[in-house]
Amino acid sequence: MQHRKRIGERLIEAGLITEEQLRIALEEQKKTGELIGAILFSLGFVSQKDLFTLLSMSRGGEQRKEAVEEFDLPKDMEAIVKQSTAALRIAEPEPGKAADVSLAPVVRLIDRVIVTGIKKGATDIHIGPDTGGTRVRYRIDGLLQHGMYLPKDILPAIVSRVKIMGNMNIAENRIPQDGGTIFVWEDKNLDIRISTFPVIAGENIVMRMLDKSQLLLGLENLGFLREDIEILNNSLSMPYGMILVTGPTGSGKTTTLYSALSIINSVYKNIFTVEDPIEYHLPLIRQSQVNVKAGLTFAAGLRSILRQDPDVILVGEMRDLETAELAIRASLTGHLVFSTLHTNNAASSLPRLMDMGIEPFLIASTVDTIVSQRLIRLLCSSCKEPYSPTPELTERIGCERTGDLVFFRAKGCQECSDTGYRGRTVIYEIMKMSESLRKLVLVRSGSDVLADNARKIGMKSMYDNGLKKVISGITSLEEVASSTRTVF
Repeated sequence: MQHRKRIGERLIEAGLITEEQLRIALEEQKKTGELIGAILFSLGFVSQKDLFTLLSMSRGGEQRKEAVEEFDLPKDMEAIVKQSTAALRIAEPEPGKAADVSLAPVVRLIDRVIVTGIKKGATDIHIGPDTGGTRVRYRIDGLLQHGMYLPKDILPAIVSRVKIMGNMNIAENRIPQDGGTIFVWEDKNLDIRISTFPVIAGENIVMRMLDKSQLLLGLENLGFLREDIEILNNSLSMPYGMILVTGPTGSGKTTTLYSALSIINSVYKNIFTVEDPIEYHLPLIRQSQVNVKAGLTFAAGLRSILRQDPDVILVGEMRDLETAELAIRASLTGHLVFSTLHTNNAASSLPRLMDMGIEPFLIASTVDTIVSQRLIRLLCSSCKEPYSPTPELTERIGCERTGDLVFFRAKGCQECSDTGYRGRTVIYEIMKMSESLRKLVLVRSGSDVLADNARKIGMKSMYDNGLKKVISGITSLEEVASSTRTVF
C-alpha cells in the first residue's frame, strides 16, 4: 500500500514552507489540537490559496477561487536567519551606535510585519520570544490577534533592526528602552513609538502605530449622539472651569479631548497643551511634550504655561497632587482647563480628586463636566446576523420593547478575519455638575451617592448609551455588557 504523504510533507516538496516552519507548526498543534493546514495559515507560513491549490491537486478537484489576504511571508526564512545571525556575530558595534553590517533580509521582514499591521488596521505590533519560536501579534480593535510565528534564532536580529529604527542602543539589552521612527508606506506617514523590554529568552518589542491620516476629529465622528454633543458644546462655551475625560488606557480620551479643542480652536484663542506623549499635531495650538529628564513635568509645564497668557489649557493627565492643584487653580483664575483621569466612571472622578488631596470646595467650584468613556467594537457590516431578543432578555436588560425589536450578533467572515467585528466606536456617560452634586461633594459623598444623584437629574449611564447602539444595530449586546461589566 502506497504511503500517503501528509500535507506538511507536500508543502515542503512544493517549496511553499521550510522544514523549520513545519516544526514550529507541529509544536503549535500539540498545544491547540487544530489541523496542521489551519495552523500553517494562521501563523502566516502559507497562503490560503496555496493550501486550496495543493489540496485540489491531490484530490483531482477544481481550485476554489477566493479573495484571501496574502501574508507575504518571505520564503527564504532560513536564509534570513543565517545571514542576520552571522552578521550579528561579526558585528562589534560601539555602545549606542549601529553596526555597519548587512541586515537587508531582516529589514525586509520588519517592513512586511509593519505593512501587514497597516493593512489590518492594527494599533500595536507585539514581537517577542515564545516557546520554540518568535511570535508576532497585532492589536486590532482593542484585541490581540495572531500574526507570524518565526524561528527563535531570528529574534536578536529583529530586536537589533527595530532598535536601529528607533535610534536606540543596540548593545544594551539589560534595561527597557524607548524610541520612535517615521515609517513611510504608499501615501501614509506613520509615527511609530517603539518600546523594548528585557524578558526571559530575549527582549519583547511593542510598536505603537499612529496614523495621522486616520485621525477623525469631531465628536459625531467618534460616536457621540447629537443631544450629548449639545451638552458638551455648552460646556465648551464657558470662559473658565474644568472639563475632565476619564477612562482606562486606550479608551480614546486623547482623541475626545482633541475633538473638543478643535471645536473651540481659532486665531482668537491662545491654546496650550502639555502632553506625554503628543499623539497628533494640531494647527494653531501650542503643544508641549513632557521631558522628565530635562525637568519638564506636567506640573512644571503647567506652571510656565500660566505665564504665556493662555485662554485654554490641556493637561494630558493629572497624576499627582501638584499637577491637580495647579490645574484647579488655573480654572479658578479665568482659564478653561481640560484634563484626564484614570477612573471607571464619571462619578468616581470626584472622590479620586479628593483622595489626591484636593479640597472639596475647590472641586465643587471648578469642575463643570465629566465625560467617562470606553471603546467598543463595531459589528462587521458584511456578516452581522439579526435575531429577535426574547421578552425575558429585553426585560433583564431594561429595554422597552416596542414593535418588532431586532438585535444583531457577531458571526465572522473574511472581511473581519472571522472576529465578527470591524472598527470601534465610543460609549460614554456625561455628568454635568449641578447644585445638588456640588453640595454632595462638599460633604465628601462617595461615588455611589454621586452617581445616583446624577441619574436622578438626567444623566444617562454608559450602559444606557451602549444599549442605544445595540438597538441601532451597530454593535452587539455582548460587547456592551463586557465593556460595562454588566451581567444579565
